[in-house]
Parts: sequence; C-alpha cells; structure tokens
Amino acid sequence: MTARWMVGILMGATLVVAGCGTKTGTHLVDFNAGGNRVQEKKAGEDGRYTLHLHDQPSVTYIVSKGEALGFRKAHDGYVQAYAGDNPSIDLSRDEARGAYWKFDRKISK
Repeated sequence: MTARWMVGILMGATLVVAGCGTKTGTHLVDFNAGGNRVQEKKAGEDGRYTLHLHDQPSVTYIVSKGEALGFRKAHDGYVQAYAGDNPSIDLSRDEARGAYWKFDRKISK
C-alpha cells in the first residue's frame, strides 16, 4: 500500500511541474475595449511574444519571465500595446479591437 501511495504522490508532482510555465501558442492577453484601463499579464517564460492584429502577426518581441505584456489607454482614444521594456505600439481603437499578445516560443538565456 505504501508503494502505491508513493507512486501516486510522484505522479501528481510530475503533473504539477510539467504544467508550469506558458504553453507555446497561448493567448496571453486579449484586448477588451470595455475592460479595465490597463489589461496586462506577466510573461511566464523568457521567450518570443507576438502582437496579433486581426488574427495576423504584427510585431514580435523578446520578453523576460515576469515582465508585463498588455494594453493600456493612451492619448486621443488610442491604445498602447506593450511588452516588457520594448517600445510600445500605438493602435487606433479599430486596430486594437481583437488584438492579443501570443507566446510563440521559449528561449534560453
């Protein structure tokens, strides 16, 4: 009985560890026009993150784990898309509608 219990604990721990981090192809932050002023998430992995506009890739940045990615309101009705310490991108409301940041792939430092 003890061996079965240990196997169960080890399998559970393996699933928890394997589930950590951001999965490739994951939508990390979706722009929501009616949402909060700032919509952001932290990068779960060092890697390449791409801003998609109208389901098309627009710009790709390298972002470090823990850096913020998201959207914030800007001047004159514009929205800024940002990722880590990379330059932000000004988007019109039409461009921002349906925009999202997507994790592309992990990179090692």
